[in-house]
Amino acid sequence: MSIHLEWPVSGIAVVTIDAPGTKNALTQAMLVDLAKAFSALRANKETAVVILTGAGSENFCAGIDLKHAHFVFKMDELDMHNDPVYQMEHCEFPIIGAIRGHAINAGFELALACDMLLCAPCAQFRDTHVALGLVPSWGLSSKLSLIVGPGAAKRAHFACRPIGADEARRLGLVLDVIDEPAGIEPGSAGSQGGDTSSQRATSHTNSSAQLGTNKFADDALMAAALALALEMTKNQKESVARIKNRIVDGYSLSFGESRTLERRVAFAQYRALPP
Repeated sequence: MSIHLEWPVSGIAVVTIDAPGTKNALTQAMLVDLAKAFSALRANKETAVVILTGAGSENFCAGIDLKHAHFVFKMDELDMHNDPVYQMEHCEFPIIGAIRGHAINAGFELALACDMLLCAPCAQFRDTHVALGLVPSWGLSSKLSLIVGPGAAKRAHFACRPIGADEARRLGLVLDVIDEPAGIEPGSAGSQGGDTSSQRATSHTNSSAQLGTNKFADDALMAAALALALEMTKNQKESVARIKNRIVDGYSLSFGESRTLERRVAFAQYRALPP
């Protein structure tokens, strides 16, 4: 299969795009499988956090497989069940994107459908829709400017200029760039987390026992993503879901409307608490 779903730790799922022959580019079948994976995770009460990543060291996802583009472009726009971005956007649990290598067009949009991103130094985010005479449909032109600002977003859109890992961190597109030892394939024996942040290093150390002999424990980027996910699993899923929904709802409201909604939802919860 080109879409893998694994549970390395209780409550934490890892979804991997795995099509190295096409740089993890997406076919129609892969889109449907990815949507089904997230739909199943939404229905699973055990799901606390999901990590989305790409197999290999060079590509997170190179967009739509051009050999299958005709079939993808003819998909029913109202068929949300088979739309992976729609399924991701309606997950009440956090989604962490672990980005290594290229995230191009649809791959960029899958990254933006995550709640937060960690990346390797080789990560590169690129929008080439205008070079192809196309416009994005999965939120790239809606979301990027909200995250990095209109100027940086327009430069990425209009000039097709890639955003590298360090610039992505500076712009707030990614939380952290996780250093990786040179010459070691991700997930291979002997790779170690190289993050220089003492706080993240402490988190990784405290999580090592829980990661155990898991195959992701020797992959610096995935180990960092799992450590962050483990921090989140210590909290109440219901509260995490409520806050995530509030943040998402707030995007479509004015500040005043957002504050009013926040207060209404919070006090409805408070009134339901036992005395």
